[in-house]
Amino acid sequence: MTKFIPSNIPRANDSAPAESHPVPCWISFGGNVGDVHATFDAALKLLGGQSQLQLGRRSGIYRTVPMGAQAGQSFLNSVCELITSLSPHVLLSVLQSVENQLGRIRDVRWGPRTLDLDLLNYGQQIIDEPDLVVPHPALTYRRFVLDPLVEVDAHWLHPACSLSAAELLGRLEHRPLRVALVDVPRSQVEQLTRPLALKFPDLQWIDDSPQSAEVLPIQLNSSSSFSRRAVVDLRRSPGDPLEQLTAAFTSIFDRPQRISAW
Repeated sequence: MTKFIPSNIPRANDSAPAESHPVPCWISFGGNVGDVHATFDAALKLLGGQSQLQLGRRSGIYRTVPMGAQAGQSFLNSVCELITSLSPHVLLSVLQSVENQLGRIRDVRWGPRTLDLDLLNYGQQIIDEPDLVVPHPALTYRRFVLDPLVEVDAHWLHPACSLSAAELLGRLEHRPLRVALVDVPRSQVEQLTRPLALKFPDLQWIDDSPQSAEVLPIQLNSSSSFSRRAVVDLRRSPGDPLEQLTAAFTSIFDRPQRISAW
């Protein structure tokens, strides 16, 4: 069992001011080291001990494939609703402190981990800062987030692209999956599609009409002017383009297995 550690995580008055009204947020939970279910329970106990955090709805626990060559064994994932009057940055600091207390080691990005807590949204706010991006940029394509979110709040609306959680999930389930690289030279597209086609045979690469609702646009280049808000945004992902795309398609094509209630 995970050892519970008394909380010394930052309080609202330690840093930025609190919000004046409670804000609903979704938090994703993930882990693949140790007794992950017990770690999730310990994280909830730490979060629930905060005076300005209220625990809300929770999905079941899902088993998912690891994303990335160094990620290790299968992950467990879930989502939990928090109602908070903490500011976004203080909430992020609280989540990171809980991760650290429960054994998170940040030596390998996308590596094995005891606990990963991601802030998926902060109400309907859109924040794009070096240390905080909400809604989470990977929320639009990670099934290990979307499947549990749809379980508990299928009608949740993404504040940037105005698609519900169910609609975001539904567009990932089309087969073949029609995708377009919107900011990559044709020569590089050909280099990327060959190895990816072998690993993901249900992909269909589209050269034009990336604005079509039936085509999943993928953005790799930070200088791109492509404006579609439901784009699969890999600009902050680690690795070279092939690694970025492989990880993204792994999370898209994996169908998470619900193994238990929380």
